[in-house]
Amino acid sequence: MRLQRAQLLYNQGRYQQAEQEAGLALAEDPEDPAAHVILSLCLLQLDRYDEAAEHARQAVALRPDAGATHATLARVWIVRNYLDKAHAAIGEALALEPDEPDHHALLGRIELLRRRWEPALAAAEAALALAPEHVDALNLRAEALRMLGRTGAAEEELLSALRVRAEDPWTHNNLGWNCLERGDRKKAMEHFREALRLDPDLESARAGVVETLRAHNVAYRLLMKYFFFMQRLASRAQWMVVLGAYLLYRVVLAVARSHPELQPWLMPVIVAYIVMVLATWLGRPLMNLALRLHPFGRLALSDDERTASNWIGGSLAAGIAAGIAALVYSGPFPLLAGFFLLMVFPLAATFQAARPWPRKPLAIYTAALALLGIVAVVTDSLAAGPFGGPPDGPPGALDPISQIAVMGFVLGAVLSTWVGNLLNSVSWKR
Repeated sequence: MRLQRAQLLYNQGRYQQAEQEAGLALAEDPEDPAAHVILSLCLLQLDRYDEAAEHARQAVALRPDAGATHATLARVWIVRNYLDKAHAAIGEALALEPDEPDHHALLGRIELLRRRWEPALAAAEAALALAPEHVDALNLRAEALRMLGRTGAAEEELLSALRVRAEDPWTHNNLGWNCLERGDRKKAMEHFREALRLDPDLESARAGVVETLRAHNVAYRLLMKYFFFMQRLASRAQWMVVLGAYLLYRVVLAVARSHPELQPWLMPVIVAYIVMVLATWLGRPLMNLALRLHPFGRLALSDDERTASNWIGGSLAAGIAAGIAALVYSGPFPLLAGFFLLMVFPLAATFQAARPWPRKPLAIYTAALALLGIVAVVTDSLAAGPFGGPPDGPPGALDPISQIAVMGFVLGAVLSTWVGNLLNSVSWKR
């Protein structure tokens, strides 16, 4: 009876109450694998990952011949981002219960997270062969097809899923992203709003609403195509694109310097690369800043997105103000303008990272860089004398400190984008 109540509470999203009921059931029978399974799933939803893993392992130890216990352990490993362990666990479940469509669907979800689109598609099709109206498998197949560039076939799958379960928020969410990639912003917004009506806490749908509003900007639509393209690539392939573009930029820049007669032809390539890099890092936060003025956009933005737009917009505004002041006065204003404008890059890298990792190390990096920049501005001002004029005496001991601080700050700001990319590519464990 307690287990039934715990299961009901879990299905209703009342995880704390479900945990209490499952705990009481476990106190009555410490060797009940079903109680361990429900308790593990509850703890997972409450972000108590170590305890969730321990109860899942106990369930497997008590019933190693049951696919459900291995599938529960796989779910724990998925949330904790141990995808290889999750793959091994669901493999055990499938070996025991090869005709269970849920196991095939879970395998497909793991393959999607591993960015292996073809195996994900195969797993979804295996689930659908056993249960043609399996909504999760239909959504999974649609996601795999979209990542393979087959958006038309993906939409057909999602419409089939809606015929089975008309009010499934994830199906509407996936349809929204599919429509957005095809360029149908009106339909995308309809599906995202419906997904949020059905599940107001669905973060992917909220992000889809924001992305759809950003896409009203023509320049951002071009950038969004690049984001969709990169999303389909494996991590290694993404790095190959980034490094390949950078190396090509360096080669073109070297050729332009050594052959001035070619500069009119090569400069557009150089400028296009620089604009693309700036847009990749600053496009979303700047569009968020613009959405703060949109009556619906400011409601759709998350607290994190609003905070990011405040910091990045404030840094840009301060940089522009210091740059204008530098046209009239000398003093610290040119260096202040450079400081605030360059700080935009580590700030963008920090807010682009997921919480808490790698957000925390990037925040420390950004804070250290800001401190170094302040040292550069202060020491340069003191070394130059009042209002940037020549010092009364010979150059002081602060000159080398100022030069080192300036060089370190500029290098750190430029490298922050690479540091951000590197940390974001790491598979952080929970």
